[in-house]
Amino acid sequence: MRPRYWLLTTLSTILIATAGMAALNMAVDVYGLYRSSRGRHLPVLGDDRVAKYLLSMRYVPENFNAMLAGGSVSANWDVTAIDGLRVYNGSLDGGNIVEEKAVIEAALERPGVSAILLLVHPALTYSHEFQTVEMKPDLKRSALGSLSLWNVYKDMFSIRIGRIPRAFDYAGTETFFNAGSEMNLNMKEMWSAPEFTVDPVALRAYGDLVASLRARGVQIVFIVPPTSEYLLQTKRAPMERYLLRMHSDVGIESLWIDFLSPEGEAFRKTRANFSDGVHLTPDGAKQVVAQINVAVNRWITERRLVLAKR
Repeated sequence: MRPRYWLLTTLSTILIATAGMAALNMAVDVYGLYRSSRGRHLPVLGDDRVAKYLLSMRYVPENFNAMLAGGSVSANWDVTAIDGLRVYNGSLDGGNIVEEKAVIEAALERPGVSAILLLVHPALTYSHEFQTVEMKPDLKRSALGSLSLWNVYKDMFSIRIGRIPRAFDYAGTETFFNAGSEMNLNMKEMWSAPEFTVDPVALRAYGDLVASLRARGVQIVFIVPPTSEYLLQTKRAPMERYLLRMHSDVGIESLWIDFLSPEGEAFRKTRANFSDGVHLTPDGAKQVVAQINVAVNRWITERRLVLAKR
């Protein structure tokens, strides 16, 4: 075969194979990007940052009207138990507000999500770097063929044959298998400093996100998650200063659920509610979501929390 024809044949074969692979990936559509995902139940597979960002582009707004934005401290909160809202858990392990902002903005590109449950916690403003991948619109190309997509298929196969358990459900809730009794290194570092470190870029991103949500007419519910009382005692004053700073930046007239208030003391003193002082056990998370459910339903009844009609 002449070199020219060999080259053309080789290139044609590569192009056809690539197009065929992309078409197959579009048909499987693990992120719900290429056809209506209404009514589908798509779990997070592979890199959770890639998955939650891409799922937020279409799957989330077509199936949910609210999103929980937080870090690992809220990743295992089963927010499907909130009656008055259809909430997707967009929390990211080790996530910061810059990453959460990207996920939220992706979800708001389509109509559907009209309420954000936004955590107020030092972990979200501790840093501003993207952890595994920069979440931006061109990441959508990875859904046609990429190493991250290969990892998705590998997870799908491993779960199907029972080699690994499913770590996330269709609403983004993570199951903490083998949850540790000690905080990870980043959390230890954050809690060991005299004051909570506030990254100025992250703080600005938090403020920009809140301003953007309000300008869009998206309802915001701020949630201060619980911390075990024995751990909170070591930094109660710094935590109060941090929350006062956040209150002043976002406005005290907003809807707040504060699990560090005196009313939550009994919960915080029950060590069985916490795995490591900051992350909740399944039962602790269930109790927290139940309290959020009560507050949300009350606000909906009082029309203080008004959802956009689909």
